[in-house]
Amino acid sequence: MNFLFELSKEHESLPKSEIKSCLQSENITYNIVDSNENALIVETDISINKIRKLANRLSMTFFIDQILFFCSTKNEIIKQKAKMNPLEKKGSIAITYKNRSETINSKKIIDELGDIYSKNKKVNLTNPDNEIRVLITNKKIYVGLKKAEIDRTQFEKRKVQHRPFFLPISLHPRIARTLVNLSEIRKNETLLDPFCGTGGILIEAGLLGVKIIGSDIEKKMVEGCKKTLDFYGLKNYKLFCCDIGDIKKQINFVDAVVTDLPYGKSTTTKGEEIKKLYERAFENISKVLKEKRKAVIGLSNKERISLGEKYLSLIEKHEYRVHRSLTRYFVVYQK
Repeated sequence: MNFLFELSKEHESLPKSEIKSCLQSENITYNIVDSNENALIVETDISINKIRKLANRLSMTFFIDQILFFCSTKNEIIKQKAKMNPLEKKGSIAITYKNRSETINSKKIIDELGDIYSKNKKVNLTNPDNEIRVLITNKKIYVGLKKAEIDRTQFEKRKVQHRPFFLPISLHPRIARTLVNLSEIRKNETLLDPFCGTGGILIEAGLLGVKIIGSDIEKKMVEGCKKTLDFYGLKNYKLFCCDIGDIKKQINFVDAVVTDLPYGKSTTTKGEEIKKLYERAFENISKVLKEKRKAVIGLSNKERISLGEKYLSLIEKHEYRVHRSLTRYFVVYQK
């Protein structure tokens, strides 16, 4: 079967990389059928339970649909494809859509699909047995059966201002979740954030059923992070105050490391030169990360990506513009 992931488009590369990482973490084999800025279609054989697991993990996707067909935006081809791909499941239907084209009139397309798919079927707009999703882009139209919707409102509810302890520079929960997913961590495995700060990354990992370990050189950060983790009902965690150079004394090996390295202010580096701190961080992260596992690191300078390559293999990198004067680089390494 072919499944469509409707991408959020909030970043050029992160949404697709997140999906691929989640498929990998759930041991789902797949082939990519179609890929662009709007959609990722994969061929795979998965159960509805696996689809729901993916939906619970993802942060940069809107919907997961089982593809009925996709084709060019020409009306005659759309009608032909719709007639060739009838609904197999009986019951009522509804058609919902997203138009991402600036030039295509969606009304005509939806009306024609409605005429075909509602024939001999009851229309139920509130609780249909079949919800047909239509994604319209400049070059293609995608038609499928909705299988899962990603609850993106949850990330807004976990924004820093809603926590008992926070700093304004904390990552948005949606970004933190994406970084956790890029690590390919699985439920009941162990993830370390050695610069945990207020705990944003640990929250997202913990909510996925991951065992979480956090450390920070600032005692007030560790104490504040504990308040936040307790606030979200997370139990399976360990926190301690230590320098990155002492992390191996505190823990053995972990399945993933996900962290956003300090920007370089003296209050977070204790006056240490930032390049030296980063190199020590990479060296000590490599000491606690299991073989073949991933470290996902947030960096403030593109030139410092190479520091990690002294100790880990570079897998992929994502440039993320926070605002006009700040660009972050989210980099995936492997031991």
